[in-house]
Amino acid sequence: MRALILSLMLLMLSPALPAKAADPTVDKLLASMTLEEKIGQMMLVAFKGPAMSPELGDMIAKRRIGGVILYSSWGNVENLRQVAALNASIQAEAARLQRGVGLFVGVDQEGGPVNRLRQGVTVFPSQMAVAATGNREHAKAMARILASELSVLGFNLDFSPVADVNSNPDNPIIGIRSFGSDPNVVSRLTAAMVEEFVRLRMICTPKHFPGHGDTNVDSHLGLPRSNHDRKTLERMDFPPFAAAFKAQAPAVMTAHVEVPALEPAKDIPATLSNRVLEGVLRKDMRFDGLIVTDSLGMGALSKGVGTVRASVMAAKAGADVLLFGADIGHEPEDQVKAFDALVAAAKSGELPMARVDRAVARILEVKKRYGILDPAAIPDRSMEIPFQVGNPENLQAALAIAQDSVTLLHDRLKLLPFRSKDRILVVWPQRTPNDPVDMLGLPPGAALLRTDREPSSQDFRNAVEAAGIVDKVVVITYDAARNPAQQGLVRTLLAMKPQGVIHVALGAPYDLSLFPDAPASVATYGDVPVSVQALSAALSGRIPFTGRLPVRLP
Repeated sequence: MRALILSLMLLMLSPALPAKAADPTVDKLLASMTLEEKIGQMMLVAFKGPAMSPELGDMIAKRRIGGVILYSSWGNVENLRQVAALNASIQAEAARLQRGVGLFVGVDQEGGPVNRLRQGVTVFPSQMAVAATGNREHAKAMARILASELSVLGFNLDFSPVADVNSNPDNPIIGIRSFGSDPNVVSRLTAAMVEEFVRLRMICTPKHFPGHGDTNVDSHLGLPRSNHDRKTLERMDFPPFAAAFKAQAPAVMTAHVEVPALEPAKDIPATLSNRVLEGVLRKDMRFDGLIVTDSLGMGALSKGVGTVRASVMAAKAGADVLLFGADIGHEPEDQVKAFDALVAAAKSGELPMARVDRAVARILEVKKRYGILDPAAIPDRSMEIPFQVGNPENLQAALAIAQDSVTLLHDRLKLLPFRSKDRILVVWPQRTPNDPVDMLGLPPGAALLRTDREPSSQDFRNAVEAAGIVDKVVVITYDAARNPAQQGLVRTLLAMKPQGVIHVALGAPYDLSLFPDAPASVATYGDVPVSVQALSAALSGRIPFTGRLPVRLP
């Protein structure tokens, strides 16, 4: 009886699957496709250059790829007009083909540290900054504007939101990309973003299932492992994905993470595990949307089974869309090899045709639902760029999130806000040449000292000399837990001016726990321009500190 009651409760809690009705258009198209066309539909690939190239044209015409992903690192992004023209040319190339199918055109545009488009668009603070506001409407606004602007530029797929619960402060790859360490908060805000993406017909992929939050290895570089048992997974990692599925997320992205509680076989990450994809996702969680892999060129796979073999294993395991990104050491030629390997596996019977047909049917159904099945019918909206992309209203929405997120952990000596007579030094380690330091808006008389990302001995001497003639020192860190030189500089300044140091964690807030003796501690959850602008306003007293930590500090 107890087992029966438990089973009924699980059914009630599971998101109901949408009714599966036969679609004559999809069925007819699927039946007309060759094996090679079906395999192509399962591939979503990266390419090089700012315009349609012969290589990309061949992937569309000869291999009938299902989609593309754009990266600035591979030269796909120069300016907004160019991106819109590129995306339109991709669909036009498909429209020229007999039985041409519209392509997924995707991008990683999360906000915070992961934005492939940065110039001319609205760049949002990180998801952790959104969580620090405690405001679900901010999450909805972020998704709404992301979807709107990307649609105008010709995208139909955003690899967002991050649904991982960042429960490990030492996580080197998720961090502020997550909404935080509380699964309830992460679930609520993930669902809010998914609802808006769905409403505005932008395909989204909550990621990275079954959870990348409690790992200490970057899956771009190696194979991480989550040691959560099944109960912990169901309590901590699964709820945000369940919330996303309830909000009708059309897709989910897998994690290249070993999870022994779900897949006991060694060196088999979730992406390659039938137990995870068909067992947990399809059977247990009753998800019937697209299963999209994280990039198969990432180190977690390329340093193990290899990208080509991983593509076959992922397809066999239950992945529908095989993503090939612009990863270090990965070249477009690998995608051609993967295509050939997938075709050969299907012909040999290693990759069952029933598995291929189910994947392609889902792909075609999503494309029809989101209006991209017929490439000739996809509108070119580039004329709307000046009015709809990066406009003042959207920028103000991003700034409002940033202003509500800036968090004052403590100010024991009432050093903030700055006073007009204060002599101030700001010590800023240069993370990239394009750090938005100009957004800091220093008060009159304040001095700025730039240091190397890993401060040198000369940087130490310069900082000590400059700090000796000011009243207050604002010292900024970026993920100092992995940067001993930054830690040393902060501690040097604290020893020199124990009553006058304001520590600002401009990356992950976990830096705040490194310097408990700092008289004042502030977190911004990232350094996008609006976050730095909001920091300036808070330090000077133009806005109050209203953010709250969405993570537990060590």
